[in-house]
Amino acid sequence: MPEKISARQSTSRKALFEQALLAEKKGDFKTALEKYKMALQIDQNFFDAWLNAGAIYTRQGKSDKAIVCYERALVSKNDVRAHYNLAVEFYKKGNYTGAQKELRSVLRLDSRYLNAHILLGYVFGKLGQNDKSEISIKNALKVEPQNTQAQTALALLYFHTNRPELALRQINLLLARNPEDRILLDLSAKISLSGGNLRQAAAGFKKIAARDTELKKFYTSLREQVPQETKKNIRHKRESIENKEKRTAKEMLDLSLLQFFDGDPTQAFETLERLSSALENLKKKKEKY
Repeated sequence: MPEKISARQSTSRKALFEQALLAEKKGDFKTALEKYKMALQIDQNFFDAWLNAGAIYTRQGKSDKAIVCYERALVSKNDVRAHYNLAVEFYKKGNYTGAQKELRSVLRLDSRYLNAHILLGYVFGKLGQNDKSEISIKNALKVEPQNTQAQTALALLYFHTNRPELALRQINLLLARNPEDRILLDLSAKISLSGGNLRQAAAGFKKIAARDTELKKFYTSLREQVPQETKKNIRHKRESIENKEKRTAKEMLDLSLLQFFDGDPTQAFETLERLSSALENLKKKKEKY
């Protein structure tokens, strides 16, 4: 049985906890941890202090210390938050069996805990149990049918289990709500590329390039690494192909690569789209005859 604390200790514990919360709100995690530890010296079974201290360690990337706090919190109280936080830490460390055990504990306490269903789907995916992963993600969607995170997880599962049509259907539903989503645009372009649809893939990658500032930085950095003499050769070859009235498919592909390395990725993708379109039209003409 946990030891009872006096009224004076209870007041002191509460005051320290409130001071810790205030420090945490200000971003002063060092002081917050000190106050939580002082409160725990008064009452070692103070669940909220263990839980909050663990959350600070999680934020700081100190996974081992976070795990100790969450496990100690569970000694004080069997609570979904501590089980779930512990599962997240185990997942990050690659302990998928431990994560699965904690998530099952969460769902025994609350069968509608959305994030537990989603994370369990990812855990099963890591364990190669794709059927169970799909069940878990669909269970999350039963709780909240329009949940973006669960729908994205389902799209990823379809993609990784070679069901591109189902993946694209799911992605298009999500893109209708959030057309700027970088992950979804990237996934859609990859599916198009794997299916041999170069035109659609190029269009998708072009959208990503237009929206992704980090990608733009990458292109700039890539161009800066090209030696000056090589840049001149690239520019000369690019211009020589661009000045031709008619170009072969190989020249169009070469032109796309030259434009890319000349620091013009948007134009490169447009050239690739035109090439793909021309090849598709040629294929249709051959099929007619």
